[in-house]
Amino acid sequence: MAVAHRVRRRGWMSAANKTAQTPEVRRPVVRHLAVRARTAGSLAEAKAYVFVVEGTLVDTVLPSVNCWVQTLAEFGFTFRTADVHRFHGMDAEEMLDRLLPDGAARETKELILAKYRSRYVADILPTLRAMPGVRELIGELVGRGAKVALVSATGGEAMAHYRALLNVDDLVQAVVSGDDVARGMPHPELLAAAMDRLGIRQPADALLIGSSPYDAEAAHLARVRAVGLLSGLFARADLVNAGCQAVVLDPKALQLALAAPDVAA
Repeated sequence: MAVAHRVRRRGWMSAANKTAQTPEVRRPVVRHLAVRARTAGSLAEAKAYVFVVEGTLVDTVLPSVNCWVQTLAEFGFTFRTADVHRFHGMDAEEMLDRLLPDGAARETKELILAKYRSRYVADILPTLRAMPGVRELIGELVGRGAKVALVSATGGEAMAHYRALLNVDDLVQAVVSGDDVARGMPHPELLAAAMDRLGIRQPADALLIGSSPYDAEAAHLARVRAVGLLSGLFARADLVNAGCQAVVLDPKALQLALAAPDVAA
């Protein structure tokens, strides 16, 4: 009887534990390419440098992520900052496809995107700042005879504001924005358009500088080397696994790295 009692009790406790279990929260999963850049060589020898603006040259990461969290909450979708950040740098429409439940209406996604963009322009843009050392870095590259392009998935007023903050229009040879291409990272359209405008035909002659794994994935698809900046708040391992040949802290650190004659992966 004692044994039977223990069995019954154990069975009741097991059932109680199952009842009390918190349902597992659906978390988005990021799948990076997990490949290293195949083309080695000195970073300082590139003929063209393509800079992703957001997170790399302008400090947008946390303001943008918080803007997404607030906007999504207005539509009844609650996410942690970390849940949204893991998709920072990805094309906005694709990010929503990853974040929102399967079957979310297209109209809902369009409303969320429109609300985010209006809030970003009204509330976030005025608070942003350029990363320290950007003009010095780009000036040095141009002084060496290299070509420089800026790329951004955004366009319109936001891109105009970025350019005013950076104050490098007199130094760069090309600017490509979301107004010029259909898709952002990790698709290579922004990078391909920049290379075309710079007159760069060989991928090995170019270097993409970004701050998210999606920037590196786009570079990989275009067969271009990539450098990752930690200013995007991704782990070094995430940037390396996505294909970055080198990882540095910020634009100032990149300028110092490029000054080393043997700087490479």
